[in-house]
Amino acid sequence: MIFFLVEDYSTRKFLEGILPRLEFENFEIKHHRGKEDLTSYLPKIVPSLSKRAKQIIIILDQDKQDCVKLKNALNDKMVHCACEYKIRIACYELEAWFLGDMAAISKCSLRFKASYFKGKEKYRDIDKIEKPSSVIEKIVPNWKKDYTSKPKFAKTIAPFMSLEQRGSKQANRSHSFHVLLETLRNNS
Repeated sequence: MIFFLVEDYSTRKFLEGILPRLEFENFEIKHHRGKEDLTSYLPKIVPSLSKRAKQIIIILDQDKQDCVKLKNALNDKMVHCACEYKIRIACYELEAWFLGDMAAISKCSLRFKASYFKGKEKYRDIDKIEKPSSVIEKIVPNWKKDYTSKPKFAKTIAPFMSLEQRGSKQANRSHSFHVLLETLRNNS
């Protein structure tokens, strides 16, 4: 069994949409009420959970933290883990992974014109956008009407997200998303 420990319900809905597409079968997703809830939870549950797990995969947003320091702090909380574990960080937020796939956004919002945004410099390095959730809310037509919550958008976009390898013309533009995909492919 592979356990996914994620910081919020949006990430859970996203994983529920992509894991079956990667032929994952034996997994469980535990979502939390934010990064602090997840990180405080780790030392309490990991010792017993890791005895039942083949692997634990932790997924959380970088937000404005230093990636290396964040990963080191999480590694410190995993000292009593009895199985293999991986820490995957969305730079800066989960929504960067969505912005990295403008074609998927187009399938969620027919009025969204990916070609208008793809050529702009701001969208060339998706992982450098500090508040991608705010960007999505601004650029997706009818966001407030059609997607009243981040989990709803995560659930809607997941089936359309490209799972192509880096270098493919249809591949996601987020480096941190590809790091997650490589981890998932190695475990499916």
